[in-house]
Amino acid sequence: MTSKKLEAALADAEDAFQRKPENPEVGLEHVSDPATLQLRKSCRLLDAAGFLLDRNGHFTVIIESSFVAIERSIQFYVEEKGYDVAEQRHAEVYELGVRAGLFSRDIAERLEELWTENRSESYYRTGVAGEYRARTIYELAVQLHDEIVQLTRTQDCLCE
Repeated sequence: MTSKKLEAALADAEDAFQRKPENPEVGLEHVSDPATLQLRKSCRLLDAAGFLLDRNGHFTVIIESSFVAIERSIQFYVEEKGYDVAEQRHAEVYELGVRAGLFSRDIAERLEELWTENRSESYYRTGVAGEYRARTIYELAVQLHDEIVQLTRTQDCLCE
């Protein structure tokens, strides 16, 4: 049985996503280019994950943010190369990375397997997130992001 408070909270959330943001996130508020938006979302995810990692906690959130940052960074790269990524699923982004020449099929398969086997275990299933896992996936996400920024020579990265 659903409570009235839950129904009201759901209605408020539905309404909120139908409105233009009143106080938009700095760095994302005036971006019209879809590729740049993905890059900057990756920057924000990495910043948040790094913030939490420095405080030694919330490892599940760090792992999740790092995996999503990897996807957003790859999306930026492939969109910059002219590939359409609209409505792609999680695993498809790795194949697009191969097609766009970002990395080899072997690397794509390893990234996809890492995502399939470990992200879902840490987030949805019985796996427990820990500091070492969080730190290593975060470092992978930062390395991939940095390499993409260097390869594209973009000036749109928000990372420090």
